[in-house]
Amino acid sequence: MTIRFLIRTSVKFKPTDLESKVPLSLRFKEGTAVDKFLVTKIMVNPNLWDSKNQQIKSRMVCDEEMRQMVDTEVTTIRRFFEDAYQHDRDNIDKNWPKLILDKYYNPSKYKQETVEEKKTLLSLYDYYLEMHPLSDIRIRNNRVVMRVLQRYELFVRLTHPRKRKFTLYIDDVDNAMLHDIWKYVKNEHVYRDNYPELFEAAPEKRPSKPRGENTLIDYFCKIRTFFRWCYDNGLTQNRPFDKFHLDEPVYGTPVFITLEERDKLLDTDFSDDARLALQRDIFVFQTLIGCRVSDLYALTRDNIINDAVEYIAGKTVDGNPRTIRVPLNSISHAILDRYKNREGKSLFPFTTQQDYNEDIKEVFKRAGLDRMVTILNPTTRRQEQKKLYEVASSHMARRTFVGNLYLETKDKGLVATLSGHDPNSDAFNRYWAPNEEVRQEMMEKLERVTEKPVEPNTTKQAFPPRSSRFNPQATVGIPWLQHQGPLHAHWQYTGGP
Repeated sequence: MTIRFLIRTSVKFKPTDLESKVPLSLRFKEGTAVDKFLVTKIMVNPNLWDSKNQQIKSRMVCDEEMRQMVDTEVTTIRRFFEDAYQHDRDNIDKNWPKLILDKYYNPSKYKQETVEEKKTLLSLYDYYLEMHPLSDIRIRNNRVVMRVLQRYELFVRLTHPRKRKFTLYIDDVDNAMLHDIWKYVKNEHVYRDNYPELFEAAPEKRPSKPRGENTLIDYFCKIRTFFRWCYDNGLTQNRPFDKFHLDEPVYGTPVFITLEERDKLLDTDFSDDARLALQRDIFVFQTLIGCRVSDLYALTRDNIINDAVEYIAGKTVDGNPRTIRVPLNSISHAILDRYKNREGKSLFPFTTQQDYNEDIKEVFKRAGLDRMVTILNPTTRRQEQKKLYEVASSHMARRTFVGNLYLETKDKGLVATLSGHDPNSDAFNRYWAPNEEVRQEMMEKLERVTEKPVEPNTTKQAFPPRSSRFNPQATVGIPWLQHQGPLHAHWQYTGGP
């Protein structure tokens, strides 16, 4: 079974038209036997719909309430079809999709079940995201986890002949199943070519490569939080994570560029490549305001207030929302001036975040930023040595902002007011590894202590300095102390003050 939502209209809309709306169509396919197009009641602007990712385009500026409503309705209809499919999969014909959509929109027309049906885990996950207060970015991150769980369901059906109707139910998940899900998520990149239908049903943006241990831990922490919420709200008595151990994430020391390297980026000539020149400008600007890339892409000219950037970090908006204000300096002003006459409200003509990250590596390479750095491989958890341009990314801009500010101020509290970090968080504390200059200063403090000359005192001779107790030459001129030989290395009082 495949369900896709798409725009089907013969009307041509201008790219600048963000007001017109048409009904979103649903395409249901079951092998080659059933291929049905249906019209839903979801109204959406064609220029805003992302057919590939099945959602409102994430980088388009639009009404957030409308975005959430459309994305939620699409997910709810999809889940309604999937639940119905599990119940009727042996009786699917060409009329079935129309019947199910009608049941969705007109439930009162159909006989209600008297027996409470078992809720699927994914249906409850949808309910959790609807009822639990979370920021948009956390909701999106949880939906990534949901799609992984959906693909796991399909994978079990495809690979286990006796589990063709397998469905994740919250009360059925136990320690063994969690280990099986972990194994699937860790090896999912292997299944991309052999089971393409997994990714047709639940698209995945990420490239086909192994997930790191930290990513796996992050996914399962989200699932654990979901289970705890269901338990606290009386939706289940199942607590499978009580016996499922999760390690703490392991991170290396943050790698960031020096101010000299940043200036080298600024001075590199990219006149032959306008795209790289743009990405260089965006990256340097990000190093000067320190926001996450998701917040950077959301900034508009309205965020520039009295020579400063003001924004609320999307990652923390649900927990501790506060306005972050970062004054603009001469460099950031100069970069903004280059793009002030362009159309649109966004600060820059952004590309996709994936392209941005790839281009940053090329920008670093062109600028000759190739010093060797030590990083922690997220998959193997072993240290590796890489050239700086190989590990460059958008988040390095944020690390550069935080790291250099701390080296200049040595004040975590001040830096946190500009970066939006919790100054006591583990993520924030990882930045405080000293650079080479600070290390050198620290080691110089362990150099040999310079001996001060003994100043003569005509009224009273003081007890010899501590170093004289180990240096016979230091007692010259102090007649009342005599050294009694090298073997004993002690001093004898012979009379005196």
